[in-house]
Amino acid sequence: MVKVEIYGLALNLNTHVPIIILRDKKGNILPIVIGVFEAQAIVLALEKTKFFRPLTHDLFKNIIEILESRILKLEIYQLKNSTYFANLVLKFHNKKIKIDCRPSDGIAIALRTKVPIYAAKEILEPADIINYYENEEFINSEKFTKPINEKEMEEFKKTLDKMTAQNFWESLNTK
Repeated sequence: MVKVEIYGLALNLNTHVPIIILRDKKGNILPIVIGVFEAQAIVLALEKTKFFRPLTHDLFKNIIEILESRILKLEIYQLKNSTYFANLVLKFHNKKIKIDCRPSDGIAIALRTKVPIYAAKEILEPADIINYYENEEFINSEKFTKPINEKEMEEFKKTLDKMTAQNFWESLNTK
């Protein structure tokens, strides 16, 4: 396992599906397709947005703390049949416990609890994969997406705020 950090959030312009991109110290990346609601939860955590009432990932964090447990880290350990697998590692009554989770939920919780994120070396993509795409003919076409900048992030947040679950599923079904 190697420590990774959030490199960016990209939006596939063709499918309108968010992708979280994690990166290790060597520049190797781990792009993970996530849901719109999970993307929103991650963006809110990155921006340290506070709400009057706890959202789902905040609720989970609060429950863990009330039970006198502590989240130690998130481990994204496997890619199987196009699905990533992850565990939140907790300390509960002096025992380490692994709880199965989707990487996107794990990332949202890890950000809220300020714990490190790790990924198995074998699921990381080499850093030069970015250079490969940057040198392709379609770099200036709509098919190419990169991590979004702050202005695009604001626009993405506005889109998420306006989107209903029904809109989300309809957008997926029309592609």
